[in-house]
Parts: sequence; structure tokens; C-alpha cells
Amino acid sequence: MGVGYILLAMAMPGSLYIGSLIVGICYGVRLAITVPTASELFGLKYYGLIYNILILNLPLGSFLFSGLLAGILYDMEATTTAGGGNTCVGAHCYRLVFIIMAGACVVGFFLDVLLSIRTKDVYKRISISKNLR
Repeated sequence: MGVGYILLAMAMPGSLYIGSLIVGICYGVRLAITVPTASELFGLKYYGLIYNILILNLPLGSFLFSGLLAGILYDMEATTTAGGGNTCVGAHCYRLVFIIMAGACVVGFFLDVLLSIRTKDVYKRISISKNLR
């Protein structure tokens, strides 16, 4: 996903389409693996609560990155118009937002790697118990 955001930040011809495609596929994969990950790691007893907490990242991230961060950085890049509004035209308007989002994705990637290292024993026990059946 970080690669997609870097492509969006570069603003080369066609990078909008490729970057959007990469980011969209990554979001879809992330949503698809949340369900089995939540059930395998935490069990099914409080599955509804745990799943909703894991899915809370979508509206929270949209608000923080799209609502606050993108709005504030756009206003910093924009020039004031005669009518009292702000306007910004060009690739530089959202470049810093995409770079920050790529950085957040890189941090998330390393946290995912840490999670996979820490849960290696859980998955080993799951595979052993399936082989014993």
C-alpha cells in the first residue's frame, strides 16, 4: 500500500490509476484477512466485539487522514482567492499527505511482521491440532 501512495505522490502520467489500483487491492485484502485473523487469534467467544474493534480503523483512519490531515495540509498549500476561499491546483497539493500515508503504511507493515512473529506459535499449534484429527 505504501508503494501505491508513493506512486500517487509522484504524480507522473498514469500513476493515479496504478496507485489507486494498488491501494484499493491492498484495502480489499486487508479487509478479507481481518475476519479469519480475528477468529484464529482471539477465538469466537467475543468475536463480534473483537471484529468491530479491528474494523474501527476504517472510519477512524478516514477521519484522521482524509478529514483532518488532508484538509489541514491542503489549506497550508492553497492560496487565498479574492472571494475568501482557498484553492490549490497541481500535484503538490496532496503530495505531503500521500507521503505521510505511505509512512503510516510502512509502520503498519512492520507491526504486521511483528504480529506474525509473535503469533507463530499459535499457528503452529493450530496446524498440529489439525494434523492430529
